[in-house]
Amino acid sequence: MESERELEKLKTVLSQEGRGLKYDELVSLCNWQELPKKEVKGALREWIAAGEITVNKKNRYNIPDMHNVRKGVVSMTTDRYGFVDTEEGGIFVPGGDLKNAVDGDVVHVRILPAGEDGKRQGKIVRVLKRNKNTVIGIFKQSGDFAFVMPTGSFGRDIYISTHMMQNAKDNDLVSVEIVDWGNEVKKPSGKILRILGDAADTENLIEALLVNEGLTEAFPEDALKEARSIPAGVTAEERKGRADLTKLPIITIDGDDAKDLDDAVYVEKLSNGNFKLIVSIADVSHYVKEGSPLDNEAFRRGNSVYLVDRVLPMLPRELSNGICSLNEGEEKLTFSCRMEIGPDGEVEDYDIYKSVIRSARRMTYRNVNRLLSGEEEYPADCGNLREMLGNMVELSRILQKKKHKRGNIDFDIPEIKVTLDDEGKVEKIETRERGEAERLIEDFMVAANETIAEDLYYSDIPAVYRTHEKPEEERLTELNRILRKFGYRVSSADKVHPRQFQEVIEKSREEGVNPLIHKLILMSLKQAQYTVENMGHFGLASKCYTHFTSPIRRYADLLVHRILTGRLCRASGTRDAVRDRRSLPDVCLHISQTERVAMRAEFESIRIKTVEYMSGRIGEEFTGVIVGFTKKKIFFNTEEGVECYWDLVEADHYYELDEDNYVMVDRNGPDRFHIGDRQSITVVRTDIVHLEVEVVPSRFLPGN
Repeated sequence: MESERELEKLKTVLSQEGRGLKYDELVSLCNWQELPKKEVKGALREWIAAGEITVNKKNRYNIPDMHNVRKGVVSMTTDRYGFVDTEEGGIFVPGGDLKNAVDGDVVHVRILPAGEDGKRQGKIVRVLKRNKNTVIGIFKQSGDFAFVMPTGSFGRDIYISTHMMQNAKDNDLVSVEIVDWGNEVKKPSGKILRILGDAADTENLIEALLVNEGLTEAFPEDALKEARSIPAGVTAEERKGRADLTKLPIITIDGDDAKDLDDAVYVEKLSNGNFKLIVSIADVSHYVKEGSPLDNEAFRRGNSVYLVDRVLPMLPRELSNGICSLNEGEEKLTFSCRMEIGPDGEVEDYDIYKSVIRSARRMTYRNVNRLLSGEEEYPADCGNLREMLGNMVELSRILQKKKHKRGNIDFDIPEIKVTLDDEGKVEKIETRERGEAERLIEDFMVAANETIAEDLYYSDIPAVYRTHEKPEEERLTELNRILRKFGYRVSSADKVHPRQFQEVIEKSREEGVNPLIHKLILMSLKQAQYTVENMGHFGLASKCYTHFTSPIRRYADLLVHRILTGRLCRASGTRDAVRDRRSLPDVCLHISQTERVAMRAEFESIRIKTVEYMSGRIGEEFTGVIVGFTKKKIFFNTEEGVECYWDLVEADHYYELDEDNYVMVDRNGPDRFHIGDRQSITVVRTDIVHLEVEVVPSRFLPGN
């Protein structure tokens, strides 16, 4: 059977009939009478296992939609409830209706009537595919048996019998393999695979994070061998067919500690008033050949992961920090995009070509910002650097004006920077705002990515796009429910435009409630992803977008480079060496998933170290800004960017959330707490395992 075609035929038949069908009925209606019964039965079992069709106790086959059932992925919380992310949006699932599903599982969820709050609620009816069978948690012994309490959002404690304990001790951080998933009433059971050490040691917690997410620093030996065999330097043969840009005063601008420099920029103001912008990107595809050990490992990783204490590069450091990195004064092979941009920010002309560059100067965001503000003097040997930086700022502001006009959403959320000392302990935590240098590099990369995306789109060849869909109606309804309390509103899904979100963000910034509003808007938006179909990028208000500018650290960009190489080869009549054997939709799904893993790991590693930092500051005062409420908690961000909360259950007074005005009210006194209020808060407790920092407003402490 041609599985995909016959499955679509079956779905069409079931949809038209509008009822479940017995085996003989569907065989007749699908014209499968001539096919071997064993083959048909086998295909049906595969489709059921994949969640494409269902079968009930009366052996009637149907499609999930007919039972109000949807297929989706479980996202658990530590509060014993979860959500199922489906194509139609998120569905809330209470703890009692989770069946034995856990975080990341692919499931069938039955949609139930909406509750009083209007939220879609569901009940999981079947687990179709397990996400993983290993979990990290805290070992807790109780006589002849034990439990592992997961540190993440697994959702359930895991029973461990005596012969499965492997000498683990109480409060050990362990890796456990699930051997029985249990059911609605029976806990899952497992066996200890690995003892990771003391759960209070943050080094162990970060190691556990790597294990839990399937991340590793070590590369396979064959990939390392290939990387070490690649010669450094640019040969005469490699120069052939490439534009020579080595005389151009092109520069890199990156973070202070960045070693994988994959983009360099040059700006010149032309006599006609336009700007020439050249963005040159490391030509990683020249060195990493499709199907090679290096390529296979890069694909598996999907992207580099930037943890608080280390980088897990997508490529071995011989490439990421050496051969491919656009280091100052070294000739490097690059892929360049030259754009001529008018005073209105529109790209009037462009070229895409292979090139050779020599970075004239390795700049950092910090020192460029200091140069532009006058805090730092230009070096004597800087040549025309002052003029070029001035041109860069002018062009950047033109591009920003264009993006603002079309409705690009600019959250402008400060970055939390954690600095560690030589022993891996937190030296300081600070928030960093984007400066002029960060903005101009971002603007130039967006311009290049859009130009490349449009070139691929209008070339009508299969490509990879960075897409961001419109938010769903349900999420917008929930967003507007809270925005109304602040006097804001956005349109329904069919009329919503990113400009409306940007206007709300600007108003909230002026009125001092931007932390909460930013968070609410972020939660209402879908996650960006990689797709073969160009669906536009809602957040950027862009009709066509891709990732081209970071091939050292993102597989998507490496793939786009290969696709571009193929197009250039065909255009020049030379042999097209790009023959990607993988399915592009499958690649897009995979690299979208690895990106989420990286984001989760990066956030978690920072959280581990910030909680460790606050653990040494019990009793100290900080300035906190109120950023949110639940019925029993007030959430703060310190000036350093640390998230913490005040547990009102422990408070002396009775507090109640006024949901109409989104204000926490003291029912026994005059206190009212608003979003954006600044408070002096004192750290009273930390929990390194659950990554919590508990505070109390200092004026409510005994003796104050």
